[in-house]
Amino acid sequence: MSLEPELEVGAFAEIRTAPPFTLVPLSRHFPRHTAMPRAGELQLWRFRCEWLPVPVPEGDTWLSKSERERARLHPNAALRKRFISARVVVRWIVGNLFDCGPRQVELFDDGSDKLRAHHPRDGRGIAIDIAYGGIWIVVGIATSALGLSVMVPTPGIALDETPERLRRRARHDSLRSALRDAPIEFDHGALALDGPACFRLDLAQHGEWQMLDLPMNGQLRAAVAIAQPLNEVSLIGWPKKTMQ
Repeated sequence: MSLEPELEVGAFAEIRTAPPFTLVPLSRHFPRHTAMPRAGELQLWRFRCEWLPVPVPEGDTWLSKSERERARLHPNAALRKRFISARVVVRWIVGNLFDCGPRQVELFDDGSDKLRAHHPRDGRGIAIDIAYGGIWIVVGIATSALGLSVMVPTPGIALDETPERLRRRARHDSLRSALRDAPIEFDHGALALDGPACFRLDLAQHGEWQMLDLPMNGQLRAAVAIAQPLNEVSLIGWPKKTMQ
């Protein structure tokens, strides 16, 4: 029996060996050997919603005028705090990758927490996606388009949300996020493989993508879809126990 699921006509999927994961501890000191990702490399940063690399007042000064306005207009205090934390950490990360101050980082917002940034000296670009799940914020950084998804069981219907179903939802939502909700129909069974997996997807006019399940704590499930083959994935802020 083939392990290769079937998609719609003109599309193709196959199971691939997952790229190696490199675990990097997260602290308020930027990881020494972490640099701008190159082609085939993906950086994933995981941190709690309340975590910041600097005191709150300093982080607030890093935000752009539009970010502060967006935070001010947010109707929910907890989600407003989460948004601010994510943007402060993203500016800290990108500032270190670009070797510039966090306030000097120019983030181009494509909406739905999808960002782009260009190195101020050589013009190299990176794509950034932000996903939220429970107490966690996950930030993905690569040289090509990507989409992240973190799924948390919904209180009250836990019996229906098995780990396998949550994993499938994370896979589908990561691809939908990566494609910016572009209309695409394919067999949902294509991504129904139980257990952690890595897929190569050829989506015809939408191009070729790689999808990867991510290790998370407890009942959380997460996935990333990215528009390039991956050779290496850096997991920054993941404890070793999540890899077991």
